[in-house]
Amino acid sequence: MPSDAEVPLPGGNVGGAVRVGDTVRRPTGPWTSAVHALLTHAGERMPHVPGVLGFDELGREVLTFLPGEVVDFEREVLTDAQLVALVAWTRRFHAAVADFRHDGPWRFVPGADPTLIGHNDIAPYNVCFDGDDLTGVFDWDFAGPSSPLDELAFIAWNCVPLTRDVGVAESAHRLELIASTYGGVQPHAVLDQVPVRIQLMFDGMAAGVAAGDAGMARLLTLGEPQRSQRTLAELLTRIPAIASALG
Repeated sequence: MPSDAEVPLPGGNVGGAVRVGDTVRRPTGPWTSAVHALLTHAGERMPHVPGVLGFDELGREVLTFLPGEVVDFEREVLTDAQLVALVAWTRRFHAAVADFRHDGPWRFVPGADPTLIGHNDIAPYNVCFDGDDLTGVFDWDFAGPSSPLDELAFIAWNCVPLTRDVGVAESAHRLELIASTYGGVQPHAVLDQVPVRIQLMFDGMAAGVAAGDAGMARLLTLGEPQRSQRTLAELLTRIPAIASALG
């Protein structure tokens, strides 16, 4: 394969990305400068963060490619060890950016009282592994003001996953795993925050469409937010049983 050949990367419902050699090229937005500042700050302090290499002749951002296997979100779930590795990385990331400040603009619409700059889209489709070892966390376009609890709630939504019924006992077990790995938070708090965080996602979609964000508009063509609203409604019927099963 020629070194300058473009290979579309999986996913890309919001923005899309291609691999060119050992780099990734992605469309930019008003938030790109703030995201690059965050990536530089975090990348100097911890692993598995893409490096910022500048822009190409098409105006796309150029980032380092993070090798590894992406778990098929539709057909598989993270192993317990993969989930632990991801949450442990999240705790380290939050510590690394505790002193990071930037006025933006950010693409992400924050909830009430944000306390740090989060990734805000940590999910199996945005991370890669070598076996059970985390090797990369990518797709940082939704980084912005957030909180640890919102970050963990979104991880729970995608990585328990609470988007489908994996059983009450398994859901409780993996929520407890998230909370104990991160530390200082109770699994009940994470579970209770999930509907709040997902509503925030819906609000962000609406705000993005209203602001002319083409990526957010693309989600509408894929059936959002109605698809996720149905998923959340189904989860709400399961939450009491999961909460009762938590230690």
